[in-house]
Amino acid sequence: MRTVVVGVGNTLMRDDGIGVCIARALMDADLPKGVEAIDAGTSADAAYALASADRVLILDAARLGGPPGTVYRLTAEEAALTGDGVRSCHDMGLVQTLRTVSAGPVVEVLGIEPKEIEWGIGLSAEVEASVPHILQIVLQELKGSQCS
Repeated sequence: MRTVVVGVGNTLMRDDGIGVCIARALMDADLPKGVEAIDAGTSADAAYALASADRVLILDAARLGGPPGTVYRLTAEEAALTGDGVRSCHDMGLVQTLRTVSAGPVVEVLGIEPKEIEWGIGLSAEVEASVPHILQIVLQELKGSQCS
């Protein structure tokens, strides 16, 4: 089973870059066999490189009203909702593109509550402090998925 973890976000918009930050840290981690991490930034074009994956885990900022750094497990459909529903900080063009280029890997989203989405470099202090905890959650998720 091939799993690809995709960090999504804009690192020039403070906490919007949390998905990219976590993906970059995972690139240097000892990942389970069959797991790869990539930095997709803000481009839906990454979907073409993911078409052969069995599972895609997207990491992105998601405003759901919790404390900064809170991690939410979302289906792709939940993450793509608009209006009064779940709000990913990006449109889910990556998910839609993935579905058009392949029969479709299983797509899941781990959304991370941002504090600041505004022009600037670096994560807010609260989100930065949560990075080790977020990494632990993602690594546990990846290790758990290897049993299925």
